[in-house]
This record gives sequence, C-alpha cells and structure tokens, in this order.
Amino acid sequence: MLKQSVWKQSVWKQSAWLFLFSFCSATGLPAQQPLISEDFESGRFDSKVWELRIAGAVDAEVEQGEAAHGKYALRVHYPAMTPPGYAFLVTPYLPASVSGHFFGRAYVKIDPATPENHTVLVFSGEAGWPFSRFEEIGISRNTFQPSYRENRSAKGENGDVRPGDAPPLGKWFLLEWECNNDPTTLTVWVNGKSSRVMEEDRKVEVSSFKWPRGSETAKGLIATFDEIGFGARVWGQVPHAFDVYYDDIAIGAERLGAVMYSHPNKTAARTRANFSAMSYQSLP
Repeated sequence: MLKQSVWKQSVWKQSAWLFLFSFCSATGLPAQQPLISEDFESGRFDSKVWELRIAGAVDAEVEQGEAAHGKYALRVHYPAMTPPGYAFLVTPYLPASVSGHFFGRAYVKIDPATPENHTVLVFSGEAGWPFSRFEEIGISRNTFQPSYRENRSAKGENGDVRPGDAPPLGKWFLLEWECNNDPTTLTVWVNGKSSRVMEEDRKVEVSSFKWPRGSETAKGLIATFDEIGFGARVWGQVPHAFDVYYDDIAIGAERLGAVMYSHPNKTAARTRANFSAMSYQSLP
C-alpha cells in the first residue's frame, strides 16, 4: 500500500507539472511577464521596438536553423581580420518604470569563441550608444567582464571592470542579469546560477561600480537606462571569424527566468530580416 501511495503521489506531481507547462504553452506566459520581448519567430524583429546599429563589416540578421527555441534567432557575424566595427540590435525605448533598475534575459550561443580582446555582448544605459554612459556584459580572455563604461568621446572607453567566470562556448545558454543605478551594480546569472566576479581579492556575486576611478561615487553613474543592445563589438584584432546568436530576449521589472514554452513555427526558409535600420558609419 505504501508503494502504491508513493506512486500515486509521483503521478499527481507529474500531472501537475504537465498541466502547468501546458497552461504556459497555451497562454504564452513565462515565469514573469516581460515589458519588452523578442523571439524572432516572425522571421524578423519588430521595427517599432528595435533598430539595428552597424559599423564596419560586422553583420546581423535573423536566421532560421540555429535557435534556442522555435525556428529563428538573431545571428551576429564577425568576419576574420575585420577592421573595427560592431553590430547591435537596440531598443531605444525602455519604459520609464525601469529607468533606474531592471532585469534582462537572453538565450545566447557563442560559436566557436570570441577573440582574446575585450568583446562587448550586451549594453544598457543612456541614449546615444556608443557615445554614452552604460553598464555592459562583455568577454575578455574567455571570461565574462561586467563593467561600467563611460564612452563619451572619440578617444575611446573608460570604466570600472570586473573579471568574472568563463562563459559556455559552442552551445546555447541562458543569460540573465540585473542592472541597478542606486547603487550602480550589475548581477549576472548563467543557466540559473550566479556568475561571480573578482572584487579586489575575493569572489562576489554582484559587480559594484565606482567612478571616477579612485572615488567613492557608487550610485547614479548613469542618468537613466534609456536603451539596451544585443550584439558584438571587438576592441582590437579579430584573428578568427565567430558568431554570437541571441534568442528569446526579454526585459522586465522582476527576474524573468527560463522560457517555459515553445513557439509555433510560423514561416519556413531562411529570411534576411527587414531591418528598419539606423546604421552608424563611424566609430568612436
């Protein structure tokens, strides 16, 4: 009788989870409702929400065949030996409700790897990137590099940088983060687990930024979070080609968690996105 009771409880739990998953699939509700999201399943992005910023030979397009969920994802391609450039999908319309604090989610695949040089993946901050103040998730020497950046002139970048853990390579992973401006901090999770950084001589879960260098100013470093971008930018040489893929992007007022549903297949054939693009022809 005890075995039968345990078996019934197990079946009930499995049925409950199946019902929850089916409900999420039917309603399209993730763990938390995002304020902005993009799954690319139309074969393009919503040009009312997003714009493309490109400089140099770096390319970005929505493609079929390499996706975390569904059929489509954003592919950012960096050719080998390309001169300085970048490509980012940007929403310049973050809601006022998250202008000082928000959470983000994206499924990411880096294939095969980024160069040794500092490579920008995700940024968020004041309007006008790359000439702005912003927080950034980057990679350098095969480790995550969360940072605060102040790129306000053509002379280049300055900022407060934290070396972190190594990112997964050659496979999809769930990237989550929390941007805060009071105090100015950045927290990163990979596949649901904290991605720690070095703060002086110890490992911590939150990057706490101060600027100018040597000061104790640790809040309000960014006026407001006006925009956020997803793509790639390498500071330095690119000895080998690489791709960065993004899927199921979302921004919210609370941590969003993993995608719990799959998307219907809406179209077939590889599609070049119809970008209503704002292209930048010069670099800082």
